[in-house]
Amino acid sequence: MAGSDKPADISEKSTGQPPAKRRCRREGGKWTRSGCLTCKRRRKRCDEAKPSCQSCMRLGLACEGYGSMWATPLGPGAHAFQQIEPSKQREPSPSPTPSVSSTLSPGQTSPACFSVGSPVAESTHITPASSLSGQDDSEELVDRGQTLGQRDQLVIATPSPSRLISHLSTSDTQYLQYHLEYGSRLLANLETDENPLRSLLIPRALSSPLLMNALCALSATHFSNRAHGSWSAEHEGAKYYIDTMRGLQTALSKSHSRPIQDDAILAVALLCKYEITRGSVKQWAVHLEALDSLVLSRGGLSHLDDDTAEFVRGLLIYANNVAKITNQRTIKTPTSVLEHPCSRKLDIYIGYTEELLKICARIADLPLLSADLLALGSEINTIDTLLRTWTSSKTTYIVPKGITESAVSRLRMVADSFRNAAYIYLHSTLEQMAPSQSDMSLNISRSKPAAIQHLLQGIKDNPIDSNCEYSALTFPLFIAGCEAISGTDRDLLLRSLTTLEANFGIGNVKRAKELLVVLWRSNGDMHWMDVLEGLGWDLILA
Repeated sequence: MAGSDKPADISEKSTGQPPAKRRCRREGGKWTRSGCLTCKRRRKRCDEAKPSCQSCMRLGLACEGYGSMWATPLGPGAHAFQQIEPSKQREPSPSPTPSVSSTLSPGQTSPACFSVGSPVAESTHITPASSLSGQDDSEELVDRGQTLGQRDQLVIATPSPSRLISHLSTSDTQYLQYHLEYGSRLLANLETDENPLRSLLIPRALSSPLLMNALCALSATHFSNRAHGSWSAEHEGAKYYIDTMRGLQTALSKSHSRPIQDDAILAVALLCKYEITRGSVKQWAVHLEALDSLVLSRGGLSHLDDDTAEFVRGLLIYANNVAKITNQRTIKTPTSVLEHPCSRKLDIYIGYTEELLKICARIADLPLLSADLLALGSEINTIDTLLRTWTSSKTTYIVPKGITESAVSRLRMVADSFRNAAYIYLHSTLEQMAPSQSDMSLNISRSKPAAIQHLLQGIKDNPIDSNCEYSALTFPLFIAGCEAISGTDRDLLLRSLTTLEANFGIGNVKRAKELLVVLWRSNGDMHWMDVLEGLGWDLILA
């Protein structure tokens, strides 16, 4: 890991001869990330005295305090990114990404065992012709209601690196700054002053090439989505992805002699986000399972540092439970492994939906009880009771610094949408199992049509805008679209998904829209799970 090797003596490196007398560092406070901003800029150790450190006081410098220099995005005057009118010049069509052998040269752009092509190309060879016939028409349906004027096209201008990040390449600096200003806000379901996508990941990436590559892979892919498919950014994201995979292979090869480091676990978490952002229907599951395994290999979250544990816990609970909805995926990480003292803090992924996510995972397991009608009926009754008695204020959470009352209100609206989505998902699951079991839905406290209308009314009362809390609505909108019959309701749901895609740049939203178009063409002859199976997609709705 960067920073772990002993630095070479400068005089010895330049002259080739050892110095007559080696200079030793003066004893002082330990080197930490939590020193004052003045010492960080001077690259000096800080004694972390409060309210001002003694080093600054002794030298007569103004101690700038202990806030994170990366915690706040740059102001409106920042010149790193500019908005321009969409170019009239046609962008060259990207060439297919070639497959490569297991030995990689520096110029190659695809790893041996991982697909980095576009998600559409990734799934084409497994798409039944009967399901995707008339692809041009489906694109027209998918784009219905999309207002191009609402989508900003961004270009990356070359910023001037500060002394703090002069060791980074120009490309690193560009994507790091994009993540700081845009990605860190749009890739979370909750924006706070302590957003770990900034306050945790950026400082660590500055000292970890592995984590920096993973962060830039995610940032470049997200930028490509928001810049209407910039091929150069997508291509650079793929190269960063390859470098991350190489770094992880090196880190894992050393794990037999020492535990896997926190930065490697964070890098795998970012690769999972990279695939979801890219709109992958395959590789996200590989990375999510790897993340599960690495946490288990460390003995659980309690063996990670607190900040890493808090970030990974939210991502694992969110992604694992949502993944079960469409993939019947077994969660390998025991609940005890995910326990952490910070678990009562309002999470940037989960918000108020943790209990509802776990209920949806229980619904996904109902087909396992189909042979035992008594056990099935009991579980349905338990799930219905949990949904009926759920409220967003049922659990008291610690609210992070910087969250406004309006943000909390949006979080509660999103959670209520998840509750209605869980009712719809429960009815849908029972209908797919068998007619005899679908009769059990008559005892559920909220009918499917009522749940759909409650969800739609919430969308009408709270129009989706660019506030990041709404980015979590992919699953509720998708499951309502799967079961909605009215053309008016479908139009509203499709427009809402299009707004999510435009505002937040998450690729799996486009996959969800494509699946809905195929489903609606079947005129009710197919269940959405059957469509997924026919397409061969491992869709995740996180």
